[in-house]
Amino acid sequence: MPYLPISGREVVVHPPDGTDDLLILEMEGNVIARALALLAHVAEPADGDAGDWAALCVTDFEVLLAALREVALGPTVLCAFDCPSTGCGERVEVSFRVADYVAVARLGRPRAVVAWDRPTWFRLDDAPAAFRLPTAADQCAVLDRARGARLLAERCLDPPDMAGPLRARAERAMAVMAPEVSRPVIGRCPACGAGVRAGLHLPSLVMTELRRAAAGLPEEVHLIASAYHWDEAAILALPRKRRQGYAERARQLLAGAA
Repeated sequence: MPYLPISGREVVVHPPDGTDDLLILEMEGNVIARALALLAHVAEPADGDAGDWAALCVTDFEVLLAALREVALGPTVLCAFDCPSTGCGERVEVSFRVADYVAVARLGRPRAVVAWDRPTWFRLDDAPAAFRLPTAADQCAVLDRARGARLLAERCLDPPDMAGPLRARAERAMAVMAPEVSRPVIGRCPACGAGVRAGLHLPSLVMTELRRAAAGLPEEVHLIASAYHWDEAAILALPRKRRQGYAERARQLLAGAA
């Protein structure tokens, strides 16, 4: 059962079924908005309370997405990219375990930071500066927007125009309290031996992989409906692996009847 380190909550994550795969294929918005919409369908707090996933700090949000990726697609990720060395361009593959990738983000509590009288806010106890940890909702609101860093500061810093050493102190404290999960992956080119470093944004990776896994849904529904005459709702309710198994049998059945 996934544990969210900042909020301290345990979460139950269900593997996506056909209804979820259809949502993955059809929903719009930026990658954070789409991830939040999917989590509303497949994740629930273990204590039975409502899950406001948009209110999670970014660390917990990405840990939860990593748990969904592991439940839906397995524990190991394989990334592939081209070697950037001049004249090489060899395909480089880097694999890692989801649990290991997430475990590196270790939280702490910096000195000289205390709770403020505003809920979810903190302040530096020796300076006129306060902050709150950015949430998935904050990230969604500023993603891909011009001056995104400034917009995020306006939402999460008080005063919002904090600058210089004071802002640096606040941002260091935030990084300690809610460490970043998304970070580059590092590998070595098998052809030229060059070290390769590639950026990885965990929400983008997870949503891309889930969309790729769901891409066969329309054909699978068509095959099963054609062979067995089940309605769409019954087919979408099947777990993905079972649906794919029925689709393969239906493909063979229809091919034999042709």
